[in-house]
Amino acid sequence: MKAIVLAAWYGTRMLPITKSIPKEMLPVGNKPVIHYVVQWLAMAGITEIIMIVSGSKEPLEMYFDKNYELESLLQSRNKTQELALINQTKSMAKIVFLKQLEQKGTGHAILQAREWISDDFAMVVYGDSIYHPDFFRQAVATHIQTWKAVMTLKAVGREEVHKYGVAKIDHGYITGIVEKPTRDQAPSNLVNFSPFIIPHEMFDHLEKTSPDPKSGEVYPWESLQYFMDRNQVVSCVVDAPLWDTGNVEARRQANIEWEAIEQCFAS
Repeated sequence: MKAIVLAAWYGTRMLPITKSIPKEMLPVGNKPVIHYVVQWLAMAGITEIIMIVSGSKEPLEMYFDKNYELESLLQSRNKTQELALINQTKSMAKIVFLKQLEQKGTGHAILQAREWISDDFAMVVYGDSIYHPDFFRQAVATHIQTWKAVMTLKAVGREEVHKYGVAKIDHGYITGIVEKPTRDQAPSNLVNFSPFIIPHEMFDHLEKTSPDPKSGEVYPWESLQYFMDRNQVVSCVVDAPLWDTGNVEARRQANIEWEAIEQCFAS
């Protein structure tokens, strides 16, 4: 299975720094967020990645590319540990970078990968959050067990459901997503962040999905609803931490918990 990593957004919640530095490249500890995303995908056995970027995201490509000058310098100074660190990024996965020429939403971004996906299913991951490796491993295991689309879910407090898309579940199948409900209207306390595993047929539905009249963006939920209505999307509830790094406060907290994040590599 290949992964589609969504990394084309401008990162307006992190301005002004994201004017010149992609938010996926902002550090948590001594690594950018995108490093954790790719490495933990690889830990789950997913080593072929289509990364959807925009015109200002060249640093992402540079990070996973070879740097002859730096490698030569480190080698000449016998800095073997540092050399191993920068070489690690080249060997974690095979990455294809595709540009989303216009910011037309998550569904439109996913659609850019269509020609690169020949498998029956693909995993979709947001590139600006750090997920415990269990999110990827359990999603893959659930898919192998059921051979269906999978949506990973995490429990939150009832007082937080108004911030998220909340899952409606019937006997393990996800039947719908309720966007930002009140506490009383929420069908559960299980919310979706990512990753989720989509069927190849979803590309056909995304092509036919009309943009939202207000935002002009194409969202994936209408297309996913087609499969939810047919009991083809199963839930995967993961009891593991994640670190949203898309705003200043959340990134600060992720850096405070950096040691815990690093310990996930040994889990």
